[in-house]
Amino acid sequence: MTAVVLGGRYRLEAPLGQGGMAEVFRAVDERLGRLVAVKVLHARALPPERERFFLEVRALSRLFHPGIVQVLDLGEEEGRPYFVMELVDGGPFDTLGPFEEGPEGERILRAATQVLEALAHLHAQGVIHRDLTPKNILLTKEGHPKVMDLGLAYILQESRHLTRTGYTLGTPTYMAPEQAKGLPLSPKADLYSFGAVLYRTLTGKAPFEGENDQAILFQHVYEEPKPPEALNPAIPRGVSEAVLGLLAKHPEERPGHPSLFQGPLRDLEALRLATPRAGASRSGHYPFGPDPRRLSLKARLDLGGETAWPGEMVHLQGRVYLGSERHLLEVDLYTGEVRRHPLPDAASSPPVARGGVYIGGFDGKVRRFRGQALDWTASTGAEVTAAPLVLGDRVYIASRDGTLYAYRKDEPLFRFHAGGHLAASPTFYRGLLFVGAENGWLYALDPETGVLRYKVRAGAIHAPVAAFRGRLFIPTWEGEVYAFDPLSRETLWNAELEGEVWGGLAVDEERVYVAAWDGVLRALDQATGEEAWSLEVGKVTAGLSYASGHVFLATEEGRFLAVDQRGQVVFEATGLGSVQVPPLPLAQEVLVVNTLGRLYRFGVG
Repeated sequence: MTAVVLGGRYRLEAPLGQGGMAEVFRAVDERLGRLVAVKVLHARALPPERERFFLEVRALSRLFHPGIVQVLDLGEEEGRPYFVMELVDGGPFDTLGPFEEGPEGERILRAATQVLEALAHLHAQGVIHRDLTPKNILLTKEGHPKVMDLGLAYILQESRHLTRTGYTLGTPTYMAPEQAKGLPLSPKADLYSFGAVLYRTLTGKAPFEGENDQAILFQHVYEEPKPPEALNPAIPRGVSEAVLGLLAKHPEERPGHPSLFQGPLRDLEALRLATPRAGASRSGHYPFGPDPRRLSLKARLDLGGETAWPGEMVHLQGRVYLGSERHLLEVDLYTGEVRRHPLPDAASSPPVARGGVYIGGFDGKVRRFRGQALDWTASTGAEVTAAPLVLGDRVYIASRDGTLYAYRKDEPLFRFHAGGHLAASPTFYRGLLFVGAENGWLYALDPETGVLRYKVRAGAIHAPVAAFRGRLFIPTWEGEVYAFDPLSRETLWNAELEGEVWGGLAVDEERVYVAAWDGVLRALDQATGEEAWSLEVGKVTAGLSYASGHVFLATEEGRFLAVDQRGQVVFEATGLGSVQVPPLPLAQEVLVVNTLGRLYRFGVG
């Protein structure tokens, strides 16, 4: 039907999909000059299908919500009815996944909240969708979800004669137990279906799989799904519990409030602040930060000892943790009190605050403190110069002896021996554990067994591998940055710098930011690797931090800078002394600490 013009204004361009009763086309509204989607009923459609088609039009036309696709027009051409709706062409909902720690995972939960709000509106109007699938929740190019395809919708009393007891309409993979049994439905059936959609999005797999529809429906009715974190260890427990709540067998047990994921979302933001490089994907992308144009120096604090390198500050519940000479430092931001947890040897890695505070030392041990007590120690063969990676009940430790040590619930899980020293923290992304070595290889491991899936030659790796939008960004000691697709195993581009890369990268939605020993900060296009701009800043050994549309960095010469996305310096402080620790952006302030252990608090207000 392409090249056909409907109603004298809608020129069909290309098919977008089809079902049993209708086809959907991308079209141009020649009167208004905009792209739209047109759904056209099949010529062979039977009377019940024709009635469901008009039922969908009536359902959509009475719904006005940013999370529901909007009907724009209705018409008929040569006896075939059609309706026109807004074009949503950003892909199905599950393309947001799998869940990754950091901004990508948080994006899924924000989108989930928008869908729950749309469903609440749908249900308030007396409409039950009955066929929620990833393909029926499409994304705009900006990533906002739109519920669509209400062809099976149950609208008050209007559609009861279209179904009968024992005859089930819907998609088995996402079907609620009561729907699978042919029982009367409530809005809670949609919540179950969306729970199944979320499960697939977060883990990459549906909650139940089987050889046929009946096998899948049986599991929906009688079996419990595996916890999502069992399939993807990056998923926090709170998120997993919320999804399992939606998948409760009994409708009355399913939580229906649109704010279901607000608590887990806040927890995720707190976890990012508690983990070096802002999460398991090492993106350097922090959840929030102040407007740097309003910053001023609010306080100085002497921590009482030199800071460790490589070091980093992490934040948890109003406290900041940092490694020092022979101490784990704990700073109470409310009172200014500094506590020093003694260590047998100097700290040699950034801390991680998760269920306790982990820190590595030159004596080859990683210690965990809970409160004032040391409650766990793991020994390696050499000093630990990289932050441990903590995922749920798993801990991964990279050692200078070239071994990755993995623990689960404090018990050894596996060891992987690389061919060179490990100086960078592991990165968990797309279901794989990436370990960069000084011998120039990047190893991709199974996170459960430590089995090598593949390895890629890159160059000596000292800084963490960053990850975002399905790509790894690999900084090498020699001054090259590679963009790598971990699934296709293709190198997408590489950029050559003029100095060694000592600290971690930072990423935003479009660019990768890197500072090298040559004293230049560069913004590289994520898609091409081309330089968008560069800025002379001074020698940088600390990692970069990104928050609230700005890159925050500090230099060996004692400069602290905030740079906007155009490469303009919007805030600068000098005379801080040599800095080798990345700035830490918080909601209302940015923290900077120099090598002598003086903490500077730049705040707003």
